[in-house]
Amino acid sequence: MSEVSVWRTASMEGKWKDGKGDVRLAHINYYGKTWIDLRIIKTKDGANQHTRHGARLTLQQAKEMLPRLIEAIEECEAIEEQRERKDGEKNAS
Repeated sequence: MSEVSVWRTASMEGKWKDGKGDVRLAHINYYGKTWIDLRIIKTKDGANQHTRHGARLTLQQAKEMLPRLIEAIEECEAIEEQRERKDGEKNAS
């Protein structure tokens, strides 16, 4: 299985935060097919260990998901903006 990492960042979720794990996006060759792989990589003592926490998508699935991902991000941003406005109004009172 060949793997090309295209993006990696520290995980902010639960047990993986505080340097215990990274979120990694890669494209991999797995059983003769190319997949998009989004996975938690355990980081311990400078070593990287793949975990079962993640997902593999076909190229078609990734293409179909991309507009939905943008949509979800925009919805989350709107929710956060509303929350910030409410908090600002409470603090101004």
